[in-house]
Amino acid sequence: MKHIYILFFLFSFSIFSQSHSFYTKPDTLEIKSSVFKKNRKITISKPLNYNKINTSKHCVLYTDANDEEITATVLQSANNLYLYDEIPQSILIGIIHEDRNKELTEKENLEKFIVDEVLPFLKKKYNVMDKMTLIGHSFGGYFMTNLFLDYNDKFNSCIVISPAYWPNDGDVQTKLLTTDALKGNLYLAIGDRRWDDISIKKYYDLFVTEINTRNFKDLRFKNQLLEGFSHNSTPTIGIPSGLNFCFDAWEWNYIVEEQNQRIKAFPDFWRHYKLKAEALENLNKNKEALEVYKQCLEKIDQDREITKLEKKYVVKRLKKKIKYLQNKTN
Repeated sequence: MKHIYILFFLFSFSIFSQSHSFYTKPDTLEIKSSVFKKNRKITISKPLNYNKINTSKHCVLYTDANDEEITATVLQSANNLYLYDEIPQSILIGIIHEDRNKELTEKENLEKFIVDEVLPFLKKKYNVMDKMTLIGHSFGGYFMTNLFLDYNDKFNSCIVISPAYWPNDGDVQTKLLTTDALKGNLYLAIGDRRWDDISIKKYYDLFVTEINTRNFKDLRFKNQLLEGFSHNSTPTIGIPSGLNFCFDAWEWNYIVEEQNQRIKAFPDFWRHYKLKAEALENLNKNKEALEVYKQCLEKIDQDREITKLEKKYVVKRLKKKIKYLQNKTN
């Protein structure tokens, strides 16, 4: 099954990129860096309809833009999810490394470059939101975890795939222990095939255990084992899964607005109320969801095309949901 998925992904990428891409190919830009005392390169890929939407854009920042497979996976994942309205319009920014391992493990210069130079450059040149989403794999995952912990006020989401948490005597663990608060979304994933992921899993598990122990109240956290995937193939599944998780709240809000428009057009169709209520419930807006479920129950009586069996089933589920939310909100 894993190999079928990868083949489909690669095939769809080649076909999609030719005729149905909603993103530009990555452009390479140079930033004059006082941190590195030279010009440094980043890549940027924008939605084709970037100029047609005037609101501030989300920004996804990833390491290893030198790696064609990582870049292709980020681009294709964003492309597919954006196509189906599962993530918002986003600008994709890739960091090009000159000495990858040194920059990602000796973190200070690259962190300063991103925070003090890349972010101001993006905000000046593009209409981007203040907080951004990070993506990193392997040493990139180690680096992005540190960046998320060090500058949590600037990055609201972090997607970490098969991170190598062992460098510098496991300093990422020490940093986590001294972190009092953590906000946003954090998605971690690791594979279970071959030595690379198996050898780093003990450090990964220590980090996951500490996150779960600390139970940061403002942090949404997900840890996923990608069974059947190895270190180099985990980004294929982990990156789109991470984007889907981190933009989950955005998607539910989108669904609420979408159903509001459909309710205006078809005010008596109960299914739109049901979808809106489910979205509100997933956003933990339980009182609002309760009222919309009640509206749905009223509207279903006006549907003359629904079968008796389906109506009985839906009404039963709606009453159960209403009772559940009434108990929860009292």
